[in-house]
Amino acid sequence: MSYDRDDRLMTDTTDVQELTGVIRALEDRRYAAMIAGDAAALEDLLADDLRYTHSNAVVDTKASLMGLLATGKLTYRAARPVIDDVFIYGAAALVVGSVELDVTAGGADRTVRVRYTNLWVNTEGRWRFAAWQSTPQPA
Repeated sequence: MSYDRDDRLMTDTTDVQELTGVIRALEDRRYAAMIAGDAAALEDLLADDLRYTHSNAVVDTKASLMGLLATGKLTYRAARPVIDDVFIYGAAALVVGSVELDVTAGGADRTVRVRYTNLWVNTEGRWRFAAWQSTPQPA
């Protein structure tokens, strides 16, 4: 498979290294959109059946996460991610890493450090962020 600059499926000749770069760029776009509160970008990046499991075990869907961001009940102020690995499985990409997030949740500012696993899936020729699972890291 190969992908153009806006991550659309084009042919069956892309190597894993190129696709890994596409996924890393999408991760950067997702973090930037979350910090900016860019609803249009998130609407495009997030899968309709998204499951976003926060480090406190609360699970949001795309609609509920977008609602939290839109109302300001959850605000991502900064993100310092480190991607450890990207694994490609056909039309799925598994990303593992860690991130330090500056968030405001329920009116309280805090810094959260987590290890995460997330999933990107290619459906209808577009990569979408489908799942996030995070675990708190000790200080």
